[in-house]
Amino acid sequence: MTKKLEEEFNLPPLNEVLKESTDAPEPTIEETTTEIQIVNDALSVTEKINDAFKQIKGLDDHETEMDDVALKAIDSYEQLMQLGMNVSDMAAGKVFAEASNMLKIALEAKDSKTRAKLQQIDLMIKKARLDKTKNHNESDDPSTLSPTKIYDRNELLRIIKEG
Repeated sequence: MTKKLEEEFNLPPLNEVLKESTDAPEPTIEETTTEIQIVNDALSVTEKINDAFKQIKGLDDHETEMDDVALKAIDSYEQLMQLGMNVSDMAAGKVFAEASNMLKIALEAKDSKTRAKLQQIDLMIKKARLDKTKNHNESDDPSTLSPTKIYDRNELLRIIKEG
């Protein structure tokens, strides 16, 4: 780096920056192994989620379709921007407005992919919760469960009034 660049951007001299980075203490073996364990745990969770997504039919189709829409919208945006630069100022406003709409469409397409994945995760969590409660209820001894009472509307209203 030259002195002029350092002065222009108010940067410290390169020698000082390099000296500071070498003066930093090296992490201990324990810190490094802890960090590696955290990263491995996060990767295993990510792999589990990706494996679960592979079982869902239609999600890949949705992703590819949304990627195609986003790419087409970005291409249209670039073409409209070039066109807007080459037309009169009076017409350029509408062209640039449509170009911004293309970017909005691209963003919504990418967002749709994420939203679909989050909905699938939410449904998988709800299914797991239902399965857990179902298994818990089935494992209980039937003789210990209290019998279910069935009330009609009038009885429920009477109970609410009294309580």
